[in-house]
Amino acid sequence: MTIADPPGGTAIASEADIILSGAGSDSVRTLLSLSSSDSVEAKEVFPEYRLTRLVLNRFDMDETEARIFINLTGATAPKTVPGGAPFNDHLRASIERFALTALFCEGGPGRHHQAIRPTGYDYHVDAVDAFAMETWRSDYRAMSPAQQMFAATIVWLYRSGKDNRWLRRVPCTWHAVDAVGEMRRSGVLADWGILVALYPGW
Repeated sequence: MTIADPPGGTAIASEADIILSGAGSDSVRTLLSLSSSDSVEAKEVFPEYRLTRLVLNRFDMDETEARIFINLTGATAPKTVPGGAPFNDHLRASIERFALTALFCEGGPGRHHQAIRPTGYDYHVDAVDAFAMETWRSDYRAMSPAQQMFAATIVWLYRSGKDNRWLRRVPCTWHAVDAVGEMRRSGVLADWGILVALYPGW
């Protein structure tokens, strides 16, 4: 395989006959496609592409791109994406299904998913609760990698970006290809893809 330029610019991978364009939707589509067919090649094409970046690309997707994202994770796209109520329902169901209730609680302002937020923080005084935060991180570390990836994704969506409040000194820097592969093996990928694609903002 030959690559003309690094993933930060325009690259041509001759064996896959694909054209990548920076950090846009084309590169997300290519990464997800290659991850399912050839993870080694995917990591060669995207050597520094972390799960964080894959999740945060959601903020630049339109509805069509979000549907493609869902399809590439092996899920069935809902009739409408994104949306507040569908995201709320899927978020709550996923927290229960993947045993993440120790990490997230209800009590925030607003309706629907806006009421869900991570534990470990005293929102009344806007400060970290040291004991509760250590408990949060301990519970997080004790989880399987797929659970951690799903929980970290919720935190990134909640924070609308990277986080160093909850996700400090805990696993969260997975390569996107490794993360997609692990979530696929664990049966989590489709639900993860729907969660990211449905995200309407917090």
